[in-house]
Amino acid sequence: MTPTEIRTSITCGTHAKATQFNYSGSLEFGINLHFETSSVKVAASFLQAILTEFRSKTVPGGFSMTDPKYCGLGIWVRDHSRELNGGIALTPRHASFIAAILRDANKLTSSTEGTAVILQFRD
Repeated sequence: MTPTEIRTSITCGTHAKATQFNYSGSLEFGINLHFETSSVKVAASFLQAILTEFRSKTVPGGFSMTDPKYCGLGIWVRDHSRELNGGIALTPRHASFIAAILRDANKLTSSTEGTAVILQFRD
């Protein structure tokens, strides 16, 4: 796929395929996460900010809505999305979908330690 191509209606699964979801777009142009009654835009610049922030790091996913792990992707997405994603506030749950898309794009790998999801970002 070239950077100018935007794929539509892709089905993806979160870590261990626990939750299936649909999205459209690309890392280069931004993605839309599709839910039953709405969709949420994740800007390409926000995706790039994630990749820059976590480059070569291993961090917890931290996808819990009530108790996201400190220093995890979930809390970072929650704390930075409004500023870096065009005013659109995202949650740790959105971070689980973003992580799945980045995993499928070969930008990170995921594993589990006990009940925690661990993300290993690539260089």
